[in-house]
Amino acid sequence: MRGSLLLLRLLCCTGIGSLCFTSCSTTEFVAGKGLATAEYKAFLARPDYPETSDTFRDAKLLARAKKNGESEIRIDLSEQRARLMMDEAVALDAPCCTGRAGKRTPVGSFPIVEKIEDKRSTIFGKLYRRGRQVYRGDRRRYRGSYDRYIGASLPYWMRLTNDGIGLHASAYVHRFPKSNGCVRIPPAAIETMYAAVEPGTRVQIVP
Repeated sequence: MRGSLLLLRLLCCTGIGSLCFTSCSTTEFVAGKGLATAEYKAFLARPDYPETSDTFRDAKLLARAKKNGESEIRIDLSEQRARLMMDEAVALDAPCCTGRAGKRTPVGSFPIVEKIEDKRSTIFGKLYRRGRQVYRGDRRRYRGSYDRYIGASLPYWMRLTNDGIGLHASAYVHRFPKSNGCVRIPPAAIETMYAAVEPGTRVQIVP
């Protein structure tokens, strides 16, 4: 990745850099974010950026991501933002919701080990007995009897760990940590991410 960054800067500054940016004057390395176009810098400069649920998209970079798959996902726990990266440049920046106290999302570098577009949770969901719902939540905590279980929907599932941590779409993307450990991302944003990555793509989770 570092080599790709140096190559991108060299191409850009020698006038050959039509890969994704028009000139060096329109891009700048932003600490903790990556290479930023003027449009993305303006998005970051918004006063409401720390709280916004808006998503930034770079159409040219996203088109490239879909073609060659050279991408990486970065999850920033302190900012509660998820970014799709292409050669250190931000192609997409979306809000996310990570693990709450006691169920914190782990920090580190993880490969995507599984992709399932329409996954159901094997732990969280609804329990029924004789056609009537008797419980909703973590099925491991329920002590009664039931005859049917329907797992919670986890669209665009991307597994990171063997103990159930992954990225998935959710309508409940709070602007603070509140999940059970997974990374919740708005449906439209994660659909784009899902299409741009493959099993083995790295997901960097930083404090």
